[in-house]
Amino acid sequence: MAKVLKTSSSKMHNQEIARIFFEMADILEMQNVPWKPQAYRRAAKVISAMDEDVEEIYTRKGLKGLEDIPGVGKNMANKIVEYLQTGKIHAHEKLKASISARVGELMEVQGLGPKKIQKLNLMLGIKTIKDLEKAIKEHKIAKLPGFGEKSEADLAEALKMKKEKRRPLKEVLPVAEHIVEELKKSKVIEKIDIAGSIRRKKETVRDIDILVATKNPSRVMDIFTAMPEVSKVLAKGPTKSTVILKNGIQADVRVVDKKCYGAALIYFTGSKEYNIRLREYAMRKGFKLSEYGLFDRKTGAFVAGASEEEIYKKLGLKYAKPEEREG
Repeated sequence: MAKVLKTSSSKMHNQEIARIFFEMADILEMQNVPWKPQAYRRAAKVISAMDEDVEEIYTRKGLKGLEDIPGVGKNMANKIVEYLQTGKIHAHEKLKASISARVGELMEVQGLGPKKIQKLNLMLGIKTIKDLEKAIKEHKIAKLPGFGEKSEADLAEALKMKKEKRRPLKEVLPVAEHIVEELKKSKVIEKIDIAGSIRRKKETVRDIDILVATKNPSRVMDIFTAMPEVSKVLAKGPTKSTVILKNGIQADVRVVDKKCYGAALIYFTGSKEYNIRLREYAMRKGFKLSEYGLFDRKTGAFVAGASEEEIYKKLGLKYAKPEEREG
């Protein structure tokens, strides 16, 4: 059996392979290829819903194990193996190269499949993102059969997300969880949490923030920046490293002292507006709150910081769940 690129025991492979198969289906449908789009979508749905990672199946049962997955068969099983060994699928790369950059850009807009793109092109002459933005602004899409006001509003929101580089939580959360699991394998992690808008369970998020307490920060940063999913390392240091993942998402890992971990977790979970209100409340109670801990304003003495619960208790407040920390 050929060597497989090891990345994780989670379902990361499943989600990425399903994404590729869905994209292949969309392009094939645009090219009016019969039956193949349905076959790729069927396989993609099964793979994305599986509990076991395809890499584990291939390791235990070989190609036959992949062929036995409902809707996969020999052809797609070989493509899965190709992805596991190289990180990409040649047929997918070839299909992407066969469509214009403009059409490919429209396909990246959430809610726009090949049929809708063709319809927009035929009825409104939409070929680019700019064309789409103009049609939405003039409320032309709402008047089209099969679209309506809600579809137009959804597309407007999708374009806004694309501009802000925001993505659905359900897409980013598994990626963040995968990073956490990989870092935990180092055996040097004392505490670790996903922070930011992911922790607050926002519907869309821009990037990944992970907070770590460890006595070996260099080991954590080495593992994080060397992960196979990393496309580019923007910064690497003992307390913070930033990377761009192959899927385009920015991910940050911050290392903080265990003594102030709770304070840092509150700070990096946000929201910004909530943090401002919490700091103002702390000041009224005679404290100073920062990412480094809760301090007595008069003496400067450290009061609390190891856990969020400890800080809330010292402030005389009920613990606020991350998803409650808005505005």
